Amino acid sequence: MQPVDSSQRLMAYYNKIPSTLLLAGGIAGTAYYLWSATQIGNSLSPLTGLAVGFFGLGCYCLQRPYFLLESQRLTVYNLLGMEKKRYTFESWDVVKADSRRIYIDDNGITKKVPVTPWLVKGDDWAVMRSLL
Repeated sequence: MQPVDSSQRLMAYYNKIPSTLLLAGGIAGTAYYLWSATQIGNSLSPLTGLAVGFFGLGCYCLQRPYFLLESQRLTVYNLLGMEKKRYTFESWDVVKADSRRIYIDDNGITKKVPVTPWLVKGDDWAVMRSLL
């Protein structure tokens, strides 16, 4: 294990797959509803707005952080960028990670942090594992 100084911090970002799926769904839905509106001659469906909303959410989520690992705190964010959960700890020694999960040992009680590696960019997960 490498020694970790208190000034190190890691901002891990979401993998691009969920955002890409939202973007693709939004584009496909918008294209389908525009095509069907021209073929049938009806006005645009309210579902067109939903498809455009999916596209906008996909654009918004492309650069969202997943978690922030600091010297005495781990903050997990949801896909919209709002803080979901915050964990505090004494030192880096109580934070462990394997290939599937992050754990915090809090006075003998092990807490599983709700972070899944397939949602984290691969490079960020590798850097986090090397820090711990």
